Amino acid sequence: MAQASQVEPGDALARIAEGQVATRADLPSEQAAVLGYLMATDAPLSAFQPVWSRSRYGEASASRLRLVGQSPRGSGLASRLRLPNLTDTSAESAYMLRIHSWCAAFVDWCVLQLLLSYSSTTTLSLAKVPRTAAAVGLLHWGEKNGCGVFQGSKTAPARGDIFVLTLREKHSVSHHTGIVTRAGTGDFESVEGNTTLGDGGNQGYVVARRRRSQHLLLGLVRLPSREEGT
Repeated sequence: MAQASQVEPGDALARIAEGQVATRADLPSEQAAVLGYLMATDAPLSAFQPVWSRSRYGEASASRLRLVGQSPRGSGLASRLRLPNLTDTSAESAYMLRIHSWCAAFVDWCVLQLLLSYSSTTTLSLAKVPRTAAAVGLLHWGEKNGCGVFQGSKTAPARGDIFVLTLREKHSVSHHTGIVTRAGTGDFESVEGNTTLGDGGNQGYVVARRRRSQHLLLGLVRLPSREEGT
């Protein structure tokens, strides 16, 4: 691929993320893409707690399901042995492969694509691609690999920054990550994996655009540009 030297790594990274918008883990036809994100990490698949569950997409259909194995009569196991018939592409399944906590995997994958296709934009080498499955792990990765790391929420995000948020609920605290696509005043726009089409939480099934408040930031990672390194 031709590489334009004037492209900044942040802009290239944001473009890559934007190109993945609407990828959905609840659609069998797109699950391969989500599994590709997971493979960009060094975590085993089991770390993402994959499990088949009923999707909100479409309706249950006997023609879309096949019974795997035989269950003892009256055991009640038959419903747990039904899996989507992925050879039928006439409609999407009412079942999904539920995958947990893959927001960092999505960012890892986007950085990998940057280093494969736009390596001339950054001093970061392919050997230093992030492979963490944890959102906070991206801040540690940035510190160790010559990236600009801005702790806290005082620094305004720029396009292409990797952000890490702290999300607080009544009885829990969690972290979430994604890629900034547009800076704002007091907030910013982003593309994130493992989010939802509703309120934009951090345990979802889709890559989507979001608007986030700057005060939620735990930190930012800014990739080093080739021009800065020369």
